[in-house]
Amino acid sequence: MWEIYKKEFLELVRDRRTLIFAILLPTIIMPAIFGGVIFVADKVNKKAQNEELTYIIQNADAMPDIVKELEKQDKFKHMSVDDIDTLTADDIKAKVQSGEFKFALILPKQGLSNLAQGKQATVELHFNNASVTNKIYQRVKSAIDVLNEKHQGQLLAKFNISKDQLSGLMNPIDIKRVNTADNREDIGEKIGGLLPYVLMILILTGAMYPALDLGVGEKERGTLETLLLTPVSRTQIVLSKFLVIFSTGFLTVFLTLASLVIWSLIALNVLAIGVLDKLTQIIALSDVLLVFLMLAPVAAIFASLLLCASIYAKNFKEAQNYMSPIMMFSFIPIIFSILPGVQLDNTWAWVPLTNVALAIKEIVKGTIDYGMMGIIFLSTTIMAGILLYFCNLWFNRESVLFRS
Repeated sequence: MWEIYKKEFLELVRDRRTLIFAILLPTIIMPAIFGGVIFVADKVNKKAQNEELTYIIQNADAMPDIVKELEKQDKFKHMSVDDIDTLTADDIKAKVQSGEFKFALILPKQGLSNLAQGKQATVELHFNNASVTNKIYQRVKSAIDVLNEKHQGQLLAKFNISKDQLSGLMNPIDIKRVNTADNREDIGEKIGGLLPYVLMILILTGAMYPALDLGVGEKERGTLETLLLTPVSRTQIVLSKFLVIFSTGFLTVFLTLASLVIWSLIALNVLAIGVLDKLTQIIALSDVLLVFLMLAPVAAIFASLLLCASIYAKNFKEAQNYMSPIMMFSFIPIIFSILPGVQLDNTWAWVPLTNVALAIKEIVKGTIDYGMMGIIFLSTTIMAGILLYFCNLWFNRESVLFRS
């Protein structure tokens, strides 16, 4: 059996596709993609924050303080437009859409009068808010907030009202939120749901090609008959193929976790990324090893499932058609783990894949129940064993092996 395992594994390692999916994808390609996304997002955000904002103001004489405050802002440019006070909302919309200016402010004609009487003055901000990176509203609001604080202080002095009295009038009963979750639990809740999704995808993709090659690939190459004539039982052949697929899937996730640790340390020490400093302080190496341990039975489930499909398929095309439903139905349990209200308990601990995804989230949060880990490991191992049993059952049937 071990001779078959070594032979099949060496052939896969020498294959270019295995090199790409099992080694390059988790160690270089995925980190490069994630790093590129973070880099581009940071650049886009900084560009939006530092972009020069051209603008017009309608009824500028109504509230001159706002005009002066905007003129003091960095990267703001006041544009001159003929007959500006005659522009309608549709005219302003058309000019914003054409790029003539970035935004327009329409000041209320009774603005100063309303403020003097302690009333609210409503300023209309016209801009294109379709882009998610748009910073126009935040930048204009921060400028006007300075005037809001100034006018609020004047009104409080005029009506002899203290800030505490104002708070009591506006919000008589206040609720103070006290978060009992520590920093690790807070960060873990945010990233813990995404991590198992990514890792399980990598296990599945890392195991998929070897499964196709070792099952239906043997049929198409005509080497299956030769393999069956060797003095090795069919159960041993199935176990050797299963172990090869399991090894490649497990190798993929091992390299992924290893590359995450290595690239995080590089980004922390070389690039000095502050966010990763906090992340490496709260997530220890022992937590990474626990995640690695929980993914072992997942790799076994995927290896058994993919080998079943590959053995049953008549040809390579049919086997590939089975892969999409397998991927879809494999992701559904993982999606359950990120639904609101779904927590790791005695019920969810027995649901395959969902339980592992929930456990990984709890490990990252630092709130894992080690008793639950035992239940999860047992349930996923039982599921992998059942699927492996069906692999062996089908491999011992001529009607399945040589379907026509």
